[in-house]
Parts: sequence; structure tokens; C-alpha cells
Amino acid sequence: MPNPFTLRFIPPRSPFCNRTQELRELSSHASNRTNVVLFSPRRYGKTSLVKQVQAGLEKDGFFTFYTDFFMVTSVNDIAGRIAKNVYSALHRHESLLKKGTRYLKTFKTFRPVFKPAPHNGFALTVEPVSTELSGIDLLDKVLEELGVFIHSESAGAHIVFDEFQEITELKKSPVEGVLRKHIQEHQASYFFVGSRRRILLDIFNQRNRPFYQSAIMYPLSPLPNDELTSFLVGQFKKGGKKCSKSTAEAISNKILQYPYYAQALAYNVYEVSGKVVNEDAIEIGFEKLLASERYGYEATVQGLTGSQITLLRALATDPDSKILSTEYMARHKLSVGGIQYAQRKLEELDLIEKHNNVWRVVDPVFACWLAEY
Repeated sequence: MPNPFTLRFIPPRSPFCNRTQELRELSSHASNRTNVVLFSPRRYGKTSLVKQVQAGLEKDGFFTFYTDFFMVTSVNDIAGRIAKNVYSALHRHESLLKKGTRYLKTFKTFRPVFKPAPHNGFALTVEPVSTELSGIDLLDKVLEELGVFIHSESAGAHIVFDEFQEITELKKSPVEGVLRKHIQEHQASYFFVGSRRRILLDIFNQRNRPFYQSAIMYPLSPLPNDELTSFLVGQFKKGGKKCSKSTAEAISNKILQYPYYAQALAYNVYEVSGKVVNEDAIEIGFEKLLASERYGYEATVQGLTGSQITLLRALATDPDSKILSTEYMARHKLSVGGIQYAQRKLEELDLIEKHNNVWRVVDPVFACWLAEY
């Protein structure tokens, strides 16, 4: 039988562990045209969750638009990404090649372009209609057109901006102000999603920022242990293997109910198990997981300074509430200045966090890799 666990993005119709309450609440906020800041560490399933929400909204007749701002490079890039994803969503709803010309009367700043895709079919891209508009003026016009479209359609609209905090990488740009100016006028729900939590939350909680207190804060928690345990037992059974509740709970606890790693560890455990899943398979599967994630972890560490790596390794093996204490610094050969500088940067990168008053590495599997290697 095929492996019932996945290492890829979870499509809306695939088995989804719990999140029943989150789906209900987020869907309600979207239907009520409420703006939401959805935040959590990386690999918590935020994108899969909002895609689930949007799939449900589409069944109710909503127009849904999703734009990822990861590694955005300029204001022109933001405008182009929004325009492309608007056209992609509208094309799914009503083919632009056939009867969607009414959309083209509203969206005039960018034109849709269909180009041959590598494996048959066509890929949708966009091009600016004029070279006279650029930067903030271009973004302003795209958002204005989106507002006109939302106002003209009787169906509701829901817009997701994923990795929204990436707009702060565009230094000294008024992009926050322009986005806020239009979004507050749009009769739609916006979800601002992100994993660099400190930066994202600053956008919405600092008094001098345009988005100050303009959305509901919605933290995404780890998966509930009981629900995750039941999910694992059920998925192993679906794949033709028996996994006891206690063994499934051991998998859940091994990765601290971290959503991505729940699937990834279970995937590896399934691969090395016989008809019955046992504790030995968990350890073997975990070693395979560490080996497969190694390259990403190495890339993360290579971008850090020596003091940042030292603090990161210290917290991986020795989480503590008093990292500036003389004892802690002596134990890990750290200095006050080194800790303070490293702490700010590592927290900004969402690599460390203060949880229940204890500083620790956010990613539990990354922490194991740091401790082992």
C-alpha cells in the first residue's frame, strides 16, 4: 500500500489532522469580512489551513485570492504578484480565454499572458500595460482595481497575503501605508499570514505603523496530542499497518506535536516498519528525518555569526529562563554583549523563542540536530 503520510503541501481534500476549531473560527472571520493575522512558527501548516478555509469559502460562492510574499524583491514585484494571483483565481472561476472579458475591463494595469508550460498546457503570467506606472503608483493602481472588483461583485471576497512580514525587507518604502489605505476600504476579509512572528506582530502592534490594531491576532498552536495520536493510528491503519495508541503517542511526543514533523516522522516510520509499528521504528525513522533535514539546517546555520550559533547550540541542549546569568554564560562560554546581539537576531529570524518563561529553540527537530552535530 502507498505511504498514507505526505511530505508535501496538504491539498484541501486530503486527510487533515484536527484543526476543526481553527477552521470553524477562521471561516467565520472570513465570512464576516474580518481581517486576521495568522501566525506560528514555520511548518505549522498555516498555508494548508488557509487553503482549507478558502476551499470552503469557494463552495459558498466566494472569490478567493492567495498571494505569497516570500522573498519579494520590490514594490513592483508585490504589485505583479497580486495581479498574477488575482488573474489566476479569476481564470479558475471563469476562463479569461473564453467568457472572462468582463474581468479585463476592471483590471487594466496588468494584462494576463499565457505562455507554453514545460509539460504541455499553458502558464499564466502578467505584464504591465504601461511602463509609465511603477513602484508605489503601480501598487496603488492594482489595489484600486481590486477594490472596484470586490465592490462590483455580489459574492464575498477573501484575500490571503502569505509571509506578509516580507514587505518589511523593502527598506524605507511606504508600501505598508498604501496597502492599509486600500485594505481598510475593501469590503473583504484579509488574512495576513507569517512565520517570522516578531516582525509580523510589530507591523500590527506598533502604534506608529499603518496597520496598528487593524486585525484580529490569531496564533496557531501545536496539534493537540490526543487528536494527533488518533490521526496517526488511523493513517497507519489506512496504510495497512498496526500502530498502538501508545506508539502513536510516542511519535507525537518525539516532535512535540509539531505539524510538519508529525507527517515527516510518521512517513519515515511507515517506510521502515513491518506490519506492526514499534519503538525501534520510531528511532530509525527519526534518524532518517534528521538526515533528510540536515541540508536545510546547514543552510540556516551558515547564515549566522559565531555568537548566534553558540547561543543557538546552548539553547538546543540547555533551555533556560536566565540566559544572562553568570552561571549560564560560563557554562556555554557566552558574554552579555554576545547574547544580547545574538538573541535579538535569532528571535527576529524566529529561530528561538521564550516559551513558559524559558528560552528555547523554536524547532524541536532542529534543536536535536544542533545537539547531535
